[in-house]
Amino acid sequence: MDARWTLVTFCAAAYLIGSLPVGYWVTRWRRLGLDIRGYGSGNVGTANIYRHAGFGLAAVVGPIQFVQGLLPVLLAHSIGDVTGAGLVLVGIVAVVGNGWSLFLRFDGGRGVAVSTGAVAGLNLIALAVLLVCFAAGALRGRIAEGVLAGFIVLPLAGVALAITPLRAGWALPVGLAVLLLLILARRLDGVVGDLNHFGQGQHVVLDRVLHDRRPGRPLVGHRTDP
Repeated sequence: MDARWTLVTFCAAAYLIGSLPVGYWVTRWRRLGLDIRGYGSGNVGTANIYRHAGFGLAAVVGPIQFVQGLLPVLLAHSIGDVTGAGLVLVGIVAVVGNGWSLFLRFDGGRGVAVSTGAVAGLNLIALAVLLVCFAAGALRGRIAEGVLAGFIVLPLAGVALAITPLRAGWALPVGLAVLLLLILARRLDGVVGDLNHFGQGQHVVLDRVLHDRRPGRPLVGHRTDP
């Protein structure tokens, strides 16, 4: 198969794998039809599931979402012999699938766990940097800020990896910067509607970007936004 078609095939597979709304399906199955999107942040990811469906389901969903980012990268590399920029593209497409899922009318999760899995498949040193930031945020009780800090630091780590003797390649920092933009895009999803409905201007935007909080979406309980 032509190398371009090989890449297209693995990108399509990555989108479909990332697009599988595991959190949504698992909570509906195990919690008698509970639609997790109507609670808390409305996110179908691990944190919201933990708060509204329990640790047990979150402990299942989190690793699966991680694998949704990791598996397409590993398959593209091992089966398709995809390398360099192509491999980075496969990881990015898996994250796009999670954030804009084919099965949820092109809505989805924040992409954090899937992005972490994709980073794990691309570079283990970058993964270690990301996990350190996650841990620092968790220790301070500021998980959302730790996640944001991690994805801000990642492109800088990618540049360092590209210019050192490790020579990770310039596609890596560019891809890590794209992952940061995707995380921000998911945090800002629907911000115009929030500004129109709740007002508050800059406060709403900063809360979204820094703390991943939306008006009308308490950490625990039913959503009250439109």
